[in-house]
Amino acid sequence: MKFNNKIFIPSLLILFFYLFNSNLCGEPTIFINKLGMRFVLIPAGSFIMGSPESEEGRQLNETQHKVVISKNFYMGETEVTQRQWEKLVGFNPSSFPDLGKTYPVDSVSWNQCVEFIRVLNDWEKTDKYRLPTEAEWEYACRAESTTAFAEGPLTTISCNEPEPAILEMAWYCYNSGTQNPAGDFKPRPVKTKFPNKWGLYDMHGNVQEWVQDSCEWRDLLSRNVGAITDTYKDNITDPLSKTGEHRIFRGGAWHQSSKYQRSAYRGYYKPVAKKNSLGFRIVRMQ
Repeated sequence: MKFNNKIFIPSLLILFFYLFNSNLCGEPTIFINKLGMRFVLIPAGSFIMGSPESEEGRQLNETQHKVVISKNFYMGETEVTQRQWEKLVGFNPSSFPDLGKTYPVDSVSWNQCVEFIRVLNDWEKTDKYRLPTEAEWEYACRAESTTAFAEGPLTTISCNEPEPAILEMAWYCYNSGTQNPAGDFKPRPVKTKFPNKWGLYDMHGNVQEWVQDSCEWRDLLSRNVGAITDTYKDNITDPLSKTGEHRIFRGGAWHQSSKYQRSAYRGYYKPVAKKNSLGFRIVRMQ
């Protein structure tokens, strides 16, 4: 039998791509649920969490340490949108309901996000959905990078000057209100900037994102103030802080400078807090 190389070789390449991106070699790289939410497969691995002392804009609660993520997991490709929220629970809590359903949902408390996830799990008859842990979030945000942002270092904390590393990746104060056009402060539709190396959108900017971890807001011994947890220690595996009355959020928002868009930045609110710059994304366990 003779093979037509013009047909056989491209077909072989397609087969190899299918093998390495489908259930034939494990989980698919993209998972789409009943709500139409797209999830990207994030591989297990280890990374250095936190920021070096030399990083401009750094906070005291960003101590660098090695973290092991022991299992693959699916991360929401985008922040949960107004359309997804409204389709599942029947109302739109956003402060910007007239902008469009592809905008990230905002003004949702941590408690409401957990309830959204509970309803989603019930609807799909599973228990695989949850908020990401703080470590999973930073791991996915960095996507193997070690700089302040997934695509480079921080060079300015001014809203009047562009930050090269995130200008094409993030909606933040420079391009979401201070300039282009000036005075138009608001979030933007998801997936309108470039994703990071792992295919995740808006990990820097647009809205801040609730994560699963609890925290204290101050350390009485050192007098530090911020997201205080006991999980920032070296060689820790799958950390999750369950102590404290506050909940951690990650990522910066559309009205904030690049200082707050850094991969290592951490913040906290009470679980009942609602902000027009605060939303969430979810993960799906394998």
